[in-house]
Amino acid sequence: MVPAFVFSATPTGATRDALVQSKRLQVRRQECRACRRSMRAAVSSGTDAAGSEIASPGQAVVMPKPLTSYERIKRSVTFWSRVVPILLKYRQTKRRIESSSTYLSKQEREEIWNQTHEWGSDELINVIQELKGFYVKSGQVISSRVDLFPEPYIRKLSVLQDSIEPIDTAIVKEIVRQELLEGEPLETLFSHFEEKPLGSASIAQVHRAVLVDGRIVAVKVQRPAEEPKLRADIANLKLFAKRFREQLPADYFIIFSELERALYNELDFQSEALNQEKIHATIAHLPNGQLAEPPLVVPRPIPGLVTRKVLVMEFVQGLPLLKAQAAMKERGYAASSPESRLVGLRLLESLTEAYSRQVFGSGILHGDAHPGNILVLPEASGFALIDCGQVKQLSGSLQQLLARTMLCVRDFGDFGKGSSAFPRAKVAELAGLVREFGVQVNGVDEEQQDNVLASCGLVLFGPSNMERLPGGLSPRELDPNSPIKQVSSFPQELVMLGRATILIKGLAARLNIPWFLAEKWAPAAEQALQCGVEGCYRVPVYAKPPPPVGAAQLPLRSSATAGRPKFREVVSLFRSWAKGKSIEMLPASAKSVLAERALAKQLEENK
Repeated sequence: MVPAFVFSATPTGATRDALVQSKRLQVRRQECRACRRSMRAAVSSGTDAAGSEIASPGQAVVMPKPLTSYERIKRSVTFWSRVVPILLKYRQTKRRIESSSTYLSKQEREEIWNQTHEWGSDELINVIQELKGFYVKSGQVISSRVDLFPEPYIRKLSVLQDSIEPIDTAIVKEIVRQELLEGEPLETLFSHFEEKPLGSASIAQVHRAVLVDGRIVAVKVQRPAEEPKLRADIANLKLFAKRFREQLPADYFIIFSELERALYNELDFQSEALNQEKIHATIAHLPNGQLAEPPLVVPRPIPGLVTRKVLVMEFVQGLPLLKAQAAMKERGYAASSPESRLVGLRLLESLTEAYSRQVFGSGILHGDAHPGNILVLPEASGFALIDCGQVKQLSGSLQQLLARTMLCVRDFGDFGKGSSAFPRAKVAELAGLVREFGVQVNGVDEEQQDNVLASCGLVLFGPSNMERLPGGLSPRELDPNSPIKQVSSFPQELVMLGRATILIKGLAARLNIPWFLAEKWAPAAEQALQCGVEGCYRVPVYAKPPPPVGAAQLPLRSSATAGRPKFREVVSLFRSWAKGKSIEMLPASAKSVLAERALAKQLEENK
């Protein structure tokens, strides 16, 4: 039975049940005391009831200690000595190619660059895995930027999205005992606690467990003595990004500054539990406050089982996105197969709708969007968004500005292809909106400033298949003619939103599916603007009372499709069909044909 402190209050009229519950709890405690007496007797003899050697709980656990000043300095020296040579190597390669461009073929130049990419990515992954800490988080950011970094970096750093070297489970259990049970045995609360972690990241480790009342949960435990190391790491990264701002493909000083702010909240699991509840409620409502089926699953915390260092939450069965891709490959589905693309398209649609509701609804934004935080549910029946440690609250004025920007960017859908010219007045309008965010560019004339600012808006929210940008700028961020190269200041408020949009556009690029984010978000933006005009002062959706038990929810309708049928029913039918034994007997070629037809229909619906 779960301890009484799990329950917030006794409902009126339930006094008798409460007494029964209390009596059961007393019996349970007596059993635990007897169990501990037996355990102490066994420890004194060095064996358990079956005669096996055991260790005394709490005595055999050696908790890690914070790094000393010397150790922190040593980490800094290691970081600088291993990372700076990578940048120097790229500078050397660039000079070599420029000086030999007259006699080197395009293929030879690409081969030289590929060799540098392979060497540099090996060096970077090695130093990150050696130092761990917050450097893992920076590696996750890099590996999610498929549009920005070379393929070897994406491939090798992708291992950081799922897990790193786990900490000893005995340490995890000891932390749980001290944080949740004041030193009492785990059996007081858990009937089962898995030894092998579900995942291990730079800040925390997660284990599957079963409460004594039968509920399956995930237990997230903060790594001990990590906070000083993480703060020192982020300071190092900020200094590095500032010193080498010109050599990096983007302004990572701004990015690391925002990650530093978010780190403070990530180290407080009570704050994360609150964020889980807010995001769970937000994506279950349209921006106008109307209840709707959530496009993603967000696990919720278990009331009463949350401290600053331990978070017990609902367990979600699923595979991280990267592992799910590998699993599909093992089952014979290539990344380019209709089946894989159909699942990818559904994920793309779900993420787009979930972030639309966050940005234009309550303004609560999940800011740690990367493949390791996206789970694919069994049989690809849906998706889950986990790890709500990094969350950004968008102000009402920022939401209104974003809404106006979406509608302006939407009008650029027919431009940037072929020889079509960008209307000067439209470029100036979008530039003015982007300037309101606080984006600043290096010293260029006014017209080119407008081109750069408008191009930044199109890079974040424009069509994924744009071939060029205003002023002849390039949509490829690694290109010397990229507008990002000319930005001198980028507001921290847009960093987390930028991570989400880049993740969505990067996924579309991998699937080779044209995806126009501003067009998808435009209906929600219109709802937000209308609410701003009408002054919709209302209780946030996450503070509303829950719907009555058994109340029917609305069918899944995104803001973009509120007035027309959704093809999701066809996808659901295809999924049900795939599970049927009779269909499983069909040859793979026949199933692929049907999947391809479902994919084509889904793509048609998303145009």
